[in-house]
Amino acid sequence: MKIPRALHALPALLLLATACSKKEQLVIYATGRGQGRLWAREDSTLKGARAGGYAVFKKLYDAERAPKLALDTGNWFSATPEGWLTRGRSTLDCLGAVPYGAAAAGMEDLALTPQELQKLADASKVPLLASNLYLKNNKKPAFMRSTALLQAGRRKVGVFSAIIAAPARPNKAKHLQNYKLEKESYETEKAVKALKDAGADVIVMLLGINPKEKAGPEFYRDFLAKAPRIDLIITDEPTMKKPAKIGRTWIAPAGLEMLYAGRFELELEPATGKVKDLDWERLPLLQEKYGQDQAVLKVIAGYRKLSSSHFARRIGSLAAPLPLADKDESPVADFAADCMQRWARTNAAVIGRRETAAGFSSGTVTVGNLYSVFPLDSNVVFVKIRGEDLERALGAIPFGEISVAGLKLNFKDGAFEKVETTRGPLVPGHVYHLAVPDSFVGGRDNPILSSAMEFANSRRYLREIMGWCFSRERSYGRPEGGRITRN
Repeated sequence: MKIPRALHALPALLLLATACSKKEQLVIYATGRGQGRLWAREDSTLKGARAGGYAVFKKLYDAERAPKLALDTGNWFSATPEGWLTRGRSTLDCLGAVPYGAAAAGMEDLALTPQELQKLADASKVPLLASNLYLKNNKKPAFMRSTALLQAGRRKVGVFSAIIAAPARPNKAKHLQNYKLEKESYETEKAVKALKDAGADVIVMLLGINPKEKAGPEFYRDFLAKAPRIDLIITDEPTMKKPAKIGRTWIAPAGLEMLYAGRFELELEPATGKVKDLDWERLPLLQEKYGQDQAVLKVIAGYRKLSSSHFARRIGSLAAPLPLADKDESPVADFAADCMQRWARTNAAVIGRRETAAGFSSGTVTVGNLYSVFPLDSNVVFVKIRGEDLERALGAIPFGEISVAGLKLNFKDGAFEKVETTRGPLVPGHVYHLAVPDSFVGGRDNPILSSAMEFANSRRYLREIMGWCFSRERSYGRPEGGRITRN
């Protein structure tokens, strides 16, 4: 009996129909702004439960049965002494131990010099992305990648990144100390085309927003109005609490500070691989629920031992405590101002009191104490300014926001009255040399910055300068107060 030709194709058609009727899933886990937080810790937002860290995340990730990837949006070292000590290497070793599919450099990671960033990239097991990052010579850093093509199940996932320095002023090139950030729309077009040409089924963008800025909904709408199709944008913007869909693009937040992980479940069309729907949840990394991976704990233990030894190192001594605040004064900020003036050999020094996060106790001072008291990554800047401009600039700063050395400021009835040097009144036409942290000089609408004749960054961390001061004398007492007074 002869079987009709159409029936020969029936099994294949049935298989195709069965495949088309099934849902195809792809799961992406995303973290960001870990900033050196390697291990689990007790957290008040989670009712004191121990949570976070890469060993917990590894257990969660390994339990996932669907095709999966792990991605990180960057900012690897700025919040912990361990992160600063290794300049991000500890975080990237943890990412490699999971392993993550790719990680994007964040805005804070650009505090690293190109040499430091290259050393980090060369040692990383995880591809490091910085799609819109250029060197000062307008060349892309060869040690960073613009795109990554990753395999998840039977699908190819194309990943690229962008760092946005100023979302309020989008799509403009931004010049930094060591780098240039190119326009995000220009680099997005290049990256998406390259990934599609390479056969990517799904396009994912890791979008890093400057932690000092915020990106509202209008930023994403304007960006996507000019961008080619992107299936999923993962952002580290903390004000975005849940996913949104603009046109054909999903935008959703990563889990931040290694307390949470963002889980993105993408439903794909089996025939084409296009994204049909997205389910998102923010998962607390609860140690009690997931446990901890022993291999990752071993990596972390090595860095804990290294950091414990380093930060316990003695650098000096204090004969009296230096509290963060004492009535209208900040003895610890006064001490820092004295130290800057002494090191820089300037006429005066000015420091914003937000620079200090804590005070010093009396007795031994360790490296760890320096990081606790001065958590910001501030450099000392040399400033030249005329006497009349200095007086005008200091008069524009509200009472209680700064500490000074080599100067005396007086406020009367809440208003600025006068400023003098330790030798007498300011001379209007005289050029004074100041030392200030760059976190203070670089503030928006900063009166000292706008009034200065010139300024130059010393490229030396304020923390280093404090260590230098402690090494100069056997013990320090409380600095002389009465520098800023009000009647």
